[in-house]
Amino acid sequence: MFNFEKKFKKFFYYQVLLAVLSSILLFFSFPKFGSKIFVWFSLTPLILSVIFLPQNNIKKIFVLSFVTGIVAYCGVLYWIVPTFVVSGEHWIFGVISVLLLSIYCSIFIFIFCLFLYLYKQVFNKFSIFIIISLSSLWVLLEYLRSVLFSGFPWMLLGYSQYDNLPIIQVAEYFGVYGISFIIVFVNIFIAVKISDVIVNKISVGLVLKNVVGVVLLYLLVYFYGINKIKVVEKQIQEKTGNSLSIVLLQGNIDQYKKWDEKYKFEIMQKYSSIVIKSYHQIVNENKNCKVLFIWPESSVPGWLFEDKVLYDWITNLVRFTNINLCSYHLVGTVRMGKFYNYYYNSAVLLTYEKQILEVKKIYDKIHLVPFGEYVPLRNLLSKFIKTVNDLGEFTKGEKYTVFNLDEQTKFSVLICYESIFPELVAKFVSSGAKFLVNITNDAWFLNTSAPYQHFIFNIFRAVENRCFLFRAANTGISGVISPSGKVLLKTNLFEEGYFVYNTNFYHKNTFYT
Repeated sequence: MFNFEKKFKKFFYYQVLLAVLSSILLFFSFPKFGSKIFVWFSLTPLILSVIFLPQNNIKKIFVLSFVTGIVAYCGVLYWIVPTFVVSGEHWIFGVISVLLLSIYCSIFIFIFCLFLYLYKQVFNKFSIFIIISLSSLWVLLEYLRSVLFSGFPWMLLGYSQYDNLPIIQVAEYFGVYGISFIIVFVNIFIAVKISDVIVNKISVGLVLKNVVGVVLLYLLVYFYGINKIKVVEKQIQEKTGNSLSIVLLQGNIDQYKKWDEKYKFEIMQKYSSIVIKSYHQIVNENKNCKVLFIWPESSVPGWLFEDKVLYDWITNLVRFTNINLCSYHLVGTVRMGKFYNYYYNSAVLLTYEKQILEVKKIYDKIHLVPFGEYVPLRNLLSKFIKTVNDLGEFTKGEKYTVFNLDEQTKFSVLICYESIFPELVAKFVSSGAKFLVNITNDAWFLNTSAPYQHFIFNIFRAVENRCFLFRAANTGISGVISPSGKVLLKTNLFEEGYFVYNTNFYHKNTFYT
């Protein structure tokens, strides 16, 4: 064993291979190719490679960290390249963006590995306290990645457990970060025990005794989750009160058609057909007199309030669906400000009362996509890149809007990737929302991993805030997620259609909210 350790320290090549192995395991931990199993030992090879480094090897830590990060994130974020192509840009800009973003995310891995290395040099062993400290550091770094420079919390480690419902129930206390903590703790623990056997020559029997303790801790969390799911599902079934029929619309409009004027009436016809079909289904089944139609992000092919043709079209549809029903339409649209000098990506709640179309409330998207919906540091960049001056941009919203159909039926809307920000979502719920709606247009992503990755964030938002979450996506994936994180209904990608879900809403305030 001693010879193995000595050889390992001598040949840095082996350590780089371990870093590459970690990156591969990380890639296969997330949708659409991944499994929830791999993440539990995905960081172990990287941690071992750092532990086996001799003193004064900061440069090698840098190499190992960035090899792991760049390979893993380039794999997970490859979908950015076709997204650039769909938006009309050259594919090379997509490649550069993926590489730069991967380098940025790798910085956080480097900081973690640096502290791991320093702990090893100072203490020469890893107590439970040190393992907890390092796991907490990883969570802190994930949080910083989620908030710095507009934030990019894409594929935090905890998200890999989206279909491990018992484990993710603790998210109501600690959010997705709590799941990441458990995962990193297990990875460090495994690496330390392997190191103990190889380097410190501790007997396998003694190591297994320590392993039993960690397994018992995992089982404690797991069985807590099983019990919590049963409790939540039972409370949902026992919930009484005003029920509401939710209609999720999925128009399946190709991205190249959405803003092309010649396809305007085709899009209008498609949504008219879906709305009318769903209306007749509800009336025939006599499900409910109160209905909420949820349209995807930017589903209206133009400026709703500025284009008379579009406004009249929506008015007629809303009026039609209020025959024999009390219906509301939550419509994703772009709109202009009062003096036509600001542009907003919005969700508008409409109904038909007193022979007119009534705008109940409007939510303007708060967290805009950098370089997609606005240009960061526009004044600075315009000095070096002249085309920046030609780029339009949206204005961010200011209000955490809570829509209400009545005193009991209150909800908030997350537009597009706002659903990936747990703190933002919690603010809506703490402002009074009893359920959440995510409207999005994922047509940009084509048939890549991105729509699958984007969908699973919503599972955690439902658990963190213990509320229903309804998702309407232009090309999919649309779905209904229960407060326990269970996916009750979901569509496939690139299918036109709708589905109706009838429910009494369950919501419970959580520690995380």
